[in-house]
Amino acid sequence: MNLLYPEFLWALLLNIVPIFIHLFNLQKHETIFFSDVSLLKSIEQKNKRKSELKNILLLISRMLLVSSIVIAFCFPYRKDDKLIDLANSSSIGIYIDNSFSMSRNNKNQSLLEAVKDDALKLIDNLPNKTKYVLTTNNKNENYQYAINKNEIKREIINIQHSPFNLRISDLIEIQKEQFNGKSINSFWFTDLQKNIFDLENKLINKKLGTINVIQYTSNSNNNISIDSVWFENSNREVNKNENLYIKVNNHSNNEIEFQTRLKINTDEVLNQSFNKVKSKEVKIIKFIYAVNSKGIKNGEINIISPQSNDLRFDDKYFFTYTISDKFKVVNIHEGENKSNKSIQRLFESVEKTQFINIDIKNGYSSQDLNGDLIIINELSEISDKLINDLLKSNKKNNILFIPSLNKEPRYNKLFNLINIKSSLLIKSKVDLDLESIDLNFFKNIFSNYNENLDLPYFNRYLIVDNSNSVKTLAKFNSGDPLLSKYTFRDNQIYLLSSNLSLKNSNFTNHALFVPIFLRIKEESSNDLIQQISIDKVKSIELKSNIQQNGKVQITNKVTEPTLSFFPLIRNNLGASFAYIENNIESTGQYYILNEDSVIDCFSVNNVKSESKMMFLEKKEFINQMKNLDLENQIKYWNSKENSYPNVLINKNNNLEYWIYFIYLALIFLVLEIIIIKNIS
Repeated sequence: MNLLYPEFLWALLLNIVPIFIHLFNLQKHETIFFSDVSLLKSIEQKNKRKSELKNILLLISRMLLVSSIVIAFCFPYRKDDKLIDLANSSSIGIYIDNSFSMSRNNKNQSLLEAVKDDALKLIDNLPNKTKYVLTTNNKNENYQYAINKNEIKREIINIQHSPFNLRISDLIEIQKEQFNGKSINSFWFTDLQKNIFDLENKLINKKLGTINVIQYTSNSNNNISIDSVWFENSNREVNKNENLYIKVNNHSNNEIEFQTRLKINTDEVLNQSFNKVKSKEVKIIKFIYAVNSKGIKNGEINIISPQSNDLRFDDKYFFTYTISDKFKVVNIHEGENKSNKSIQRLFESVEKTQFINIDIKNGYSSQDLNGDLIIINELSEISDKLINDLLKSNKKNNILFIPSLNKEPRYNKLFNLINIKSSLLIKSKVDLDLESIDLNFFKNIFSNYNENLDLPYFNRYLIVDNSNSVKTLAKFNSGDPLLSKYTFRDNQIYLLSSNLSLKNSNFTNHALFVPIFLRIKEESSNDLIQQISIDKVKSIELKSNIQQNGKVQITNKVTEPTLSFFPLIRNNLGASFAYIENNIESTGQYYILNEDSVIDCFSVNNVKSESKMMFLEKKEFINQMKNLDLENQIKYWNSKENSYPNVLINKNNNLEYWIYFIYLALIFLVLEIIIIKNIS
């Protein structure tokens, strides 16, 4: 016989209570003398023997009653003789999927709790000497060494839901490391969400070992989630209505009614909206609000979900933005350039904008390039050093490139990076084509126009062989691009095919010059939402240059934080970066402090793919394994069908004795009553 909870045997010490009662009944009584007690002596001796027998029987019955109850709570059982012997394995791997999708319920129990119960059954069915390696979605908490039976039980009981998930390829690599390159003998308890499946033939070592995948499913898979938030315009202002859009996805097959609440900085903005979203529909919700002060704005959106919503982790979304005091424009030119004056007059007239001219002939420092919008203005050559300083750093830049058209320019290195294969100088007069304007980019600029509208002309321009990833914002009437937008490593690069020289164009004297350049400035604004997916939290660019580690602190609250750490600070091209990877494991708002002063804030949200209620079906998984020639190494089981590996099935055949000890306790209780009433 085995005990599932042997640690409860300490309660046998409660048997001391009936022993004390017994000893109390044996205490000596006062003797009273009579002249003649010969008649009573025989009666006294007979009653004394009965009393002693009664006390002994009561003591035994009470001790057996207490012991029966204690042993019943220890859950006694006998292992089935048909138990599969895995003793030859040096260690057994156990993977428990603790992602948020495992918070769904089945039979009034979350899938994670069901998984933990089955994992404990597996461990109880294995020999006591078996060693284990435990894997969860929290990579940093996975042991790289084997642990014993009691240790893994304790770890499994304490497993909580995690915002992270592991792809199957990552899981295999982790368990290979845990098994020190030896053959894997493992049990995976998971719901097999489709977003984790990424196996390819070339990624799998055929000497993988044996993996038993047990899938857990829920009868209901309803879920609505907040996908993203964004502002209609890029530039944030005080006391001006903002149009904030929220994208909500309904991943279920049912129509759902819900309430959405918006909060900015605790109580600066409080708003709510009632909505209905159809099955599989994407709903865009609009909030209109205004703030009354500059600075950091922490936003929180909550979906007040109905009971039919099976996942709640994605009902809350965090975002952060800043209404700043300045915008820095850096104009890099070569010698005297008359167009500099037009650009300078424009940006110096714009509120909270700082304009800096840099003559490349006089050299520059990395600090000079630390701007919100960098204009490369008619350089005859873009050096490798300038390209590396702008595009090969961790810093995200917004660059407006205005080419030189006087002679054959040398831009090959830049063009190669943004996938421009060739360029050709055209000497022909063309006009701006209004019908080609990207109205989403130039909002409210070209809303009304007529055929007689005076348009800027251009005498020279570059034709470039564009890649598929380019976004054309405006064209000439010849059909060639005038303004294009490229993306390279999160850098936004705007290419103006002509330039601002009066010999080539009247653009700077035209009414459209100011709104077009201001729209590029708005799109480059640092007032954008700062939001990061928790699986991509690596580094944060600081708004001020900091040279020393130990000064910057990151906390989840300004006062009385529950999480606080000092990140590693590194500097690159005049910008400072705080490296925070592996330090943040939950969503929310995080504050960046420099010597106890808040200098910035950022928001961390859950992985979006976890919200999708898409899971591999049995046939789909088995076919995938056959296609990968892995059906003999990775085996499929399903808890819903009561399909388990034998080592788990045998647990169900164990003989459980706890109920018999409860019956014994009742028998001893009745026996005690009989003794008290019938033995006098």
